Amino acid sequence: MSPAPTAQYIRYISDQYGFYSYSFNLIVGLISNIFIILIFTTMKVFRGNQCSFYLTVESLSNIGLLLSICLSPILNKFLGYDLTLTLLPWCKIRLMLAQMFGLYSLYTICCMTFDQYLSTNHRHTLRQMSALKLAHRLTIFFICFCFLHSILFLIFVEIQSSMGCTVYNSILKKYLSYFYYPILSNALPLVITVTFSLLAYRNVRRIVRMQVPLVRRRLDRQLTAMVLARVICTIILGAPFICITLYQLNLNNNEDNYMELAIATLIGIILYSLLNTNFAVN
Repeated sequence: MSPAPTAQYIRYISDQYGFYSYSFNLIVGLISNIFIILIFTTMKVFRGNQCSFYLTVESLSNIGLLLSICLSPILNKFLGYDLTLTLLPWCKIRLMLAQMFGLYSLYTICCMTFDQYLSTNHRHTLRQMSALKLAHRLTIFFICFCFLHSILFLIFVEIQSSMGCTVYNSILKKYLSYFYYPILSNALPLVITVTFSLLAYRNVRRIVRMQVPLVRRRLDRQLTAMVLARVICTIILGAPFICITLYQLNLNNNEDNYMELAIATLIGIILYSLLNTNFAVN
């Protein structure tokens, strides 16, 4: 097979895989996150708990993320054409919402690990800091930050034939390559979550020696285990996507490397589906 038909076939495989993976993540993600919201808002043991509040807010953010990411490819399959390649406002708003909800979900996990460190700490002053008031303030701060940051995508996202709906501005591509993907959405949340998760785990092991009610100890252990599992899933499923995204940002968009673009698109869709699974199977 010549390179052009082969590349077209790879694009076809990418489209087919994307449709089924997006459909799976959307259906499973909606069910999973809705159940989490119902559990943490209706069960008495979780009411007034900061960690359960963060998990509820993250589930709401995950629903917004999955709708902004998965709904468009599914509609494209039934319509027969790609809306993000024909409607520039749709292209811009979709990427803006995806970046906003995705970044917010990551930093909500950071807030959860930080709260678990505070709530399980043996120092009374630090335990007092773990309160719904702080959780509400951090939530409002990160919502504002992620919304303002996502405006960059609303402004600079364009549609071109080579890579479709994405960022082509050279200055913003450098920002995304050197700061946003490697640091803001990868290294920084990774350092925060791993550090406070390990500290919270150490606190939970010491909590047996503290004069804490048995129900509270069990709840702290359960929530800490849930947060640790959440952190591990985010790292395993998120790191490969960051790598392929950095690679795609620095690809030359021309007809000479059409085959390379097709392969990169297929790998990107596969890794993107794994990342979405992190937010779907919560």
